[in-house]
Amino acid sequence: MPQLEQIEFFISQLFWLGVFFVILFVVLTYITLPKIRAFLNKRDEFVQSHISKQDELIKKAEQLIENYELKLNEAKNQASQIIADAKENALQDSEKLIKATEEKIQQEIKNTEERVSKEKSLAIAELNDQLKDSASTFLSKITNFDKGNIKV
Repeated sequence: MPQLEQIEFFISQLFWLGVFFVILFVVLTYITLPKIRAFLNKRDEFVQSHISKQDELIKKAEQLIENYELKLNEAKNQASQIIADAKENALQDSEKLIKATEEKIQQEIKNTEERVSKEKSLAIAELNDQLKDSASTFLSKITNFDKGNIKV
């Protein structure tokens, strides 16, 4: 019967199937998988080296940022100091200018007071002279004496 003859054919197929699976297993285990493992190890090393380089670059960037912030703070402090010094100098200059102006004003007041005093003295002296002249004229008219003989 031809249906039963397939068993012999089937057994040989199973044998060769087993042989090829063993060959496939040996090839995969000893040839292909070590190559894949080596490739994956190289890839892991590559990734790890890049991660370590990235960490180093991040640390350097953080240091640069820290240095930048320190220098920025120094510059701000220097600018504040310069502004404070400029304000102090301007205040001192304005105080000197105010003092000089006040001294000039005081001197002008003094000079004006002296001129007023002199003018007042001259006006009083002139008024006295006019009063003496008026008094002598008045007395000469009242008494009918000559003006030159009356002394006031």
